[in-house]
Amino acid sequence: MIGVDYLFGFNRELISRVFRISLPMLISEIASSIYSVTDMYFVKGLGEDALGAVGIGSYFFWLFTVILSMFNGGLMVYIAQAYGARELDKARRGLGETLVYGAIASILIGVIGYIIGYQVLVLIRGQEDLTATLAYKYFRIRSLGLPLTLISWSLSTSLVAIGETRKSMYANITGIAFNIVLDPLLIYGYDYFPALGVEGAALATILSNVITLLIAYYYLTLHDLKPCLCFNILILKNILSLGIPIAVERAIFSLGNNLYMGVISRCGKAAINAHTIGVRVESFIYMPGFAFSIAGSALVGQSIGAEKIDNAKAIGLEAIKAALVFMTIIGLVTALSSYYITAPFIPEGELSEEIHALASIYLILAGLSEPGLALAMASAGAIRGAGNTRLPVIVNAFSLYLLRILPSIILVQYIGVIGAWIAMFIDVYVRGIILFTIYIKRFHRIARKVV
Repeated sequence: MIGVDYLFGFNRELISRVFRISLPMLISEIASSIYSVTDMYFVKGLGEDALGAVGIGSYFFWLFTVILSMFNGGLMVYIAQAYGARELDKARRGLGETLVYGAIASILIGVIGYIIGYQVLVLIRGQEDLTATLAYKYFRIRSLGLPLTLISWSLSTSLVAIGETRKSMYANITGIAFNIVLDPLLIYGYDYFPALGVEGAALATILSNVITLLIAYYYLTLHDLKPCLCFNILILKNILSLGIPIAVERAIFSLGNNLYMGVISRCGKAAINAHTIGVRVESFIYMPGFAFSIAGSALVGQSIGAEKIDNAKAIGLEAIKAALVFMTIIGLVTALSSYYITAPFIPEGELSEEIHALASIYLILAGLSEPGLALAMASAGAIRGAGNTRLPVIVNAFSLYLLRILPSIILVQYIGVIGAWIAMFIDVYVRGIILFTIYIKRFHRIARKVV
């Protein structure tokens, strides 16, 4: 029998470790959310078509980050466990192989995206119009910058895996600040800067990744984790054995999100714009959830590497509870103030009032769904840190397709885009409850050491 204190109380020693890791990441993710909203604020000046285009292009780009998660996701667990076992040489070798092979793979995928992107985006949009054209202009720049994104993410992930989230925060916030400065310069032009429109927004993101990766690399060298290019096929195999299930999950999720976006885009331009605004503003809620998820993954991984399985389960649970409390509070605040939060981001035009009303409804549903999302994200992160990256794939795929996409296709026929958002609400709660139950009931069976 699991005690009430075990589930609802906090272990002061363990929760302090969670927050030491999580708070810098939390600040970093909030800064990233601020950037996303700022990016949307600048793009909205280009009109309704441009705002919708960035939303569609971003969804499609995330499908291409599957290749990043195949390397980066496995790298997180591998380095965390290697660091916990005090085998730094394996960590250095793992990072080196990830950077080399990941960069090669991302170059190939980025070129493919550049070639086929327009046709797929037209399919997602449902028609060949200005929105689809602008979405491709945004996407093609992001796809060619995929290798830089992989390197930046891998270096930052390595810092997180060894518990240096404060240094990861410094690197990411500097890159975000650089991005915010470049956005208006490259979107609208100024003096020597050309006006590039939505392409400028994409280019600013890529340049910020360069700044982030340079700073992260410097910090890693201070911790004697300079990437080693002494290749070992066994290490690469271990990383990919962890990363491939994560990549499959990301592919399934990204494909599902693009199908979901396709359903929404067919509800009209107001629905696309409202969804884009709602998702960007919602990032203030769910992006911090990544902080607790990744922190839990790193801490659980370190304990598993040190062969302390009971401690691993306990500290993962603390991360889950912290995510639940934080995201529930901020979700309620967002739901109650949704109309006022969305107001600054509504583009001018004949659809303004409809967009504002729909964006507010989206945030109400999203805010009230945050407890379920907190359970899903943090539980999945802790399970991955335990060395089991396959289980979240099964649960997330089942929930996404059967409880979100399929119902949304049906519900939009009767209540429009709100039906798709109701399906999302149901999906996150079911997914969260299932993953949390598995974590509590089956942790010792699913945990494994990989280094």
